[in-house]
Amino acid sequence: MQQYWEIKKQHKDKILLFRMGDFFEMFHEDAKIAAPILNITLTARNKKAQDETPMCGVPYHSVATPIAKLLAAGHKVAICDQIEDPKEAKGLVRRAVTRILSPGMVYDPETLDQLSSHYLCAFDTSTVSFLETSTGEAFYYMVSSQQERDALFQILQPVEFVLSSEQKKQWIEEEREGVLSLYDEVVEGPLPESARRLLAYVSYMQPTDKPLTYEFQKRQLNQRMRVSPLVLRHLEVFKTYGGDLKGSLFYAINRTKTSSGARLLKSWLAFPLKDRRLIEERWNQVEQWMSRVDVLKKVRRLLSEMGDVERRLSKMATAQAQPSDLLSLAASLQLGLQVSQIVQQGEKASLKTLQDLVQLVFSALVDEPGPLKKGGFIRKGFSQELDELVCLAENSQDLLAQMEAREREKLQIPSLRIKYNNVFGYFIEITNTHKSKVPAHYKRKQTLTNSERYVTQELQELEDRVLSARARRQDLEERIFHQLRLKLLEARADILAANRLWAELDVILSFAWLSLERQYVRPSFSEDRRLTLRGSRHPVVEQEVKKTFVPNDIILDRSECLLLTGPNMAGKSTLMRQVAISALLAQIGCFVPAQEAQLPLFDQLFTRIGASDFLSEGLSTFMVEMKETAEMLRLATEESLVVLDEVGRGTSTYDGMSLAQSILEYLVEKKKPLTLFATHYHELTALAEKYPKIKNAHMAIQEKKQSHEMVFLYTLMPGATNKSYGIHVARLAGLPSEVTRRASAILRQLEKQGASSNQLSLLDAFVEKEEDHLSEEDREFLHLKEELKNLSVFELTPLEALNHLAQWRQRFIEKS
Repeated sequence: MQQYWEIKKQHKDKILLFRMGDFFEMFHEDAKIAAPILNITLTARNKKAQDETPMCGVPYHSVATPIAKLLAAGHKVAICDQIEDPKEAKGLVRRAVTRILSPGMVYDPETLDQLSSHYLCAFDTSTVSFLETSTGEAFYYMVSSQQERDALFQILQPVEFVLSSEQKKQWIEEEREGVLSLYDEVVEGPLPESARRLLAYVSYMQPTDKPLTYEFQKRQLNQRMRVSPLVLRHLEVFKTYGGDLKGSLFYAINRTKTSSGARLLKSWLAFPLKDRRLIEERWNQVEQWMSRVDVLKKVRRLLSEMGDVERRLSKMATAQAQPSDLLSLAASLQLGLQVSQIVQQGEKASLKTLQDLVQLVFSALVDEPGPLKKGGFIRKGFSQELDELVCLAENSQDLLAQMEAREREKLQIPSLRIKYNNVFGYFIEITNTHKSKVPAHYKRKQTLTNSERYVTQELQELEDRVLSARARRQDLEERIFHQLRLKLLEARADILAANRLWAELDVILSFAWLSLERQYVRPSFSEDRRLTLRGSRHPVVEQEVKKTFVPNDIILDRSECLLLTGPNMAGKSTLMRQVAISALLAQIGCFVPAQEAQLPLFDQLFTRIGASDFLSEGLSTFMVEMKETAEMLRLATEESLVVLDEVGRGTSTYDGMSLAQSILEYLVEKKKPLTLFATHYHELTALAEKYPKIKNAHMAIQEKKQSHEMVFLYTLMPGATNKSYGIHVARLAGLPSEVTRRASAILRQLEKQGASSNQLSLLDAFVEKEEDHLSEEDREFLHLKEELKNLSVFELTPLEALNHLAQWRQRFIEKS
C-alpha cells in the first residue's frame, strides 16, 4: 500500500480511484464514503487482522457511471491509472493520477443531463464568471451589488465554486452552501480576476499536452429585462412548485430538437432581452419560418438527428474518446452543414473548414468502428503503411498454413502442426511417432508426454513479423485516431461558433412550430405603454387542463392598476400569471398565446405570488412576503410590470388590509408601473374612486338560483365583485356540510353586526340556537323530519298517506 499512500497524500480532499488490474479500487475513508453512494459492497483486505483495510471497487471499463454518481454527490475524484503495461513491468506497476474530476469537471460529458448546465463559478468584487467545461461556454457578468451576484448564483445554479483563501473564509462565515474548491492562482491576461482564476483552475484539473482554450464573453445585466429567481419560481418557468419539469413553462413551450437548443432556450427564459431591435429581429425570423412550413419541417428533421455537438466535442479532449465518438461528431457536423446550406448562414471559410474535416473523418473511419484498443476502425486505403501492416497481420494465418504444409510435405509427417500459446509463442508440434524424422535445424522447445515442440529460424522470423505487424498496426491506428482528434480540436472555435448558430436557429424554429401548433400571435410594442391582450391564454394551463381554456381580454393604459377581487379558484392567479408570462415570452422573441397582443417594452418583471419556501431559513411566510414586496417597491419603475397576489394575507385582517392599501397607493402614486393586484380585501375597491388609474375587475361567477351552486366562468369582468364566495369554495373543497352551514350562520351574524360601529362580537354568533345556523331549506327538512317521527305510519289509511305526501309536496313547491 506504500504506492497508494504516496499518491493519496497529494489528493487528500478527493476520492482516489486506484487502478488494480481490471478494477478501480477505493480504500479506507474513500471506500466508506463511496460504497453507499454507489450502492456496492464495502469489504476489506486483511480481514480480522489489526491492519484490516476497508475497500470497494468498480470495473475499469464501466467507471463512467460510478464517477458521475460521486460527482453528483458533491465529491471530487482523482483517477490513478496504470501508466505501463503490467506484462512489461519490472516489479511494481507504475501508477499516476491521470485525471482530476469535480462536479464542474466531469468525466464523460455525454453522461450529463442534456437540459442541464454544470457551471464552474468564480467571482471578485465586480464580476461573476461562469465556465461550462462540457460545452465550452464561458462568460462573465459585471455586477454592482451582492444581490445581483446572488441572483446569478440562484438562476444559473453553479455546481462548483472556485474561491480564493480569503473568499472561502467569508463564505463559511456567511454559512453559504455549495461545492467549494480552494484555488488562489490566476493566469495572466486582460480578463477579470474571476475569469482568470477559472482558467487557472481548469488548467490544473486538466493536465494535457494541448489544453483547451475558452473564450469568455462579457454579458451585461443592464441589457436584459430583470427577472429575479423569485419571479422564475413564482411563474414556474423551469420547475413547478412541486419541483417537476412537467408542468413548467419551459416544458410547455420547448419544441427544440437539439440539446444545445434546449439549453439556449433556458438561457433566453432566464435572461429576456430589453433591446427592442433584437426582439423584433427574432419576431421577424419566427414569422418568416411560419410561412415556410415545408422547409421548417425539413430543417427540424435534420436538427433532430444532430445529437449534442458541444458535449461530443468536449469528449474529444478526454481519454474516454472513442472512434465511434469521432464518427458521431462528424455525422452531427455534416447534418449541421446541411442546415447551414439550406438557410444560407455562417461564414463560408469556416464552413469549408468544417466540411473538409467531416470528409477527412468519413474517409478515415469505417462505418461502424469498434473500440480504440480493439483496432480495425481505420478504413482501407486511408494509409498505405497501415494497409501493409494490416495485410501482414491478417494474412499471417495463411503464411503459417503455407509453412505448415511445406514442412509436412518435406518431412513426410502428416501430423505436424504449427501452434501458438502466450508462453512460447509459435512452435511446431510433432508426435513421438515421427521423432526420428525431425531434422537437425529444429530446436527443441518443450517435451510433452506424446509429443515434442520445436522452433526454427524461419518460424521465429515469421513470428516476429506477425507480432510486430499487429503491435505496429495498433500503434499506427491509435496515432491516426489521435491526429484526427487533434484536427477537430484545432477547429474547436469554428465548430462552437457554427453550433451557436444552429442552436439559435433551433430555438427560433421551435418558436415558429409552437406558434403554428398552439395558434400563438406575433406581439407588437406599444408606443404609449398600453397593454392590450385579446383572447389571452395561459400557455401551460391550456395544455394541462382537459376542458377548454377560457381566454380573456386584458387592457391597461399607461401606469394603470387592475384591481382584481373574487374568490379563490375563480382564475385570478392564472390570469395574472398569463399576463406576466406573455410579457416574458414576447421579450425572448417568442409569439404569445393570444388573438392580439400589444405590450410595452418592460425593464423589469416583478411577481409576489404564493408563499415562497424560506421557512428553513427561519423566516415566516409574512416576513418573506414583506421582503419580496420591499424589493419590488424599491426597484420598480414606470417601465416595469408588477404582479401582486393577496398582499397582507399573512397577518391580522386590519394589519393586512392597511398594508395592502398603502402598498397599492404607493405603486399608483409614486412608482407608476403597470400593475395587476389581486386581493380578498373588498374594501380596497373603493380606492378606484380616488385614483383614476385603478380599474376594478373580477372573475365572473354564476350562482344557480335553486341549488345555490356556484359555477366559475373564468371570465374577466369590469367592476368589483359584490359578494364573497369563500364558504361556497369551502363547500366545493369538500368540507363537512355541518361546518359550512355553521360558517354561513356566523357570517350572517357578523355581517349584521358589521353595520354597527361597535366591535364585532364573535361570541354572539357562536351562541346562536342550533336552528339559527340552518338555511331555510335545511330548516324545512328539519321540520319534515320531526313530522315523520310523530306519524304513526301503520295507523294511516292509504288516502291519509297520500294527503300528507301532497301537503309536503305543495310546501316545497311554495318554498322554492
